[in-house]
Amino acid sequence: MDYFSIKDIENLTGIKAHTLRVWEKRYNLIISKRKDSKHRYFDNEDLKTILRITYLYESDFKISQIAKLSAEAINTFANIDSNNSKTTEAYILQLISAILDFNAADFDTILNNAISKLGFEIAISEVAYHLLKRMGLLWLTNHMIPAQEHFASNLIKTRIIRAIEELPNTTADSKELTLLFTPIGEFHEIPLLFGHWLFKKNGRRVIYLGTNTSISDISLCVEQRGVTHLYFHLITNLTGKTLNEFVEELQNLFPTVKIIASGPCTKNISIISPNLFCLKSIEEMIHFPINFKSQELQN
Repeated sequence: MDYFSIKDIENLTGIKAHTLRVWEKRYNLIISKRKDSKHRYFDNEDLKTILRITYLYESDFKISQIAKLSAEAINTFANIDSNNSKTTEAYILQLISAILDFNAADFDTILNNAISKLGFEIAISEVAYHLLKRMGLLWLTNHMIPAQEHFASNLIKTRIIRAIEELPNTTADSKELTLLFTPIGEFHEIPLLFGHWLFKKNGRRVIYLGTNTSISDISLCVEQRGVTHLYFHLITNLTGKTLNEFVEELQNLFPTVKIIASGPCTKNISIISPNLFCLKSIEEMIHFPINFKSQELQN
């Protein structure tokens, strides 16, 4: 069983610790447990209850009304209301609960509901992405075990891959061909898969190499297929080089190929070049394939 501090609960739900204490003291709601040291803590079941309460509270239920409900009633109201919800926060809270239980069926249902109500692009960029950030908080506080992170990530990847397969094949008569990859040491695939979906949705031709891609594999594709653009996503730089050094290596090896970099690490790139474009946010990632023209790839 995992144990959470009140600060962990604040990070996961967005409800301030002071507010949680007021709810506990004024409404006898969400009673935390106490260790022998008198420090308060919450367990998995407490967290799931708080997630449901938070969802109802964010859906304009008064906390005084929620406090009068039994745990079963809170669960029922949260489930009924969530079926009609169009808020990203509701889906995130529900997905966290499914992750804690390793409930793949519930996770798939919730994610598919989000896609149905919000559209695939928003469901991934505003639900899945923010979910992954909260999973990161759980991991940092030792409350998200690797198995839970892999469980959720693989379900999201599977859904994105299915969405890519559902799109019609690109028939655009274009000389532009983009190679999508992450460098050696980078295994975070969800942003790259989302990039693949964005490119295909906008009729752009791509070759998808996936994660942990070597320079030799990139060279082979560039030489054999006439690649015009290299697109890489980087969250954790384990290339053994600085990002500037890595970009310079690509530029020296492929001087006529344009380079597009995305991900948090792009902030560490200081090179200014007409053949280099850095996408520094999810919004820039989304809009880039729409305006994908060689002459626009300028800083």
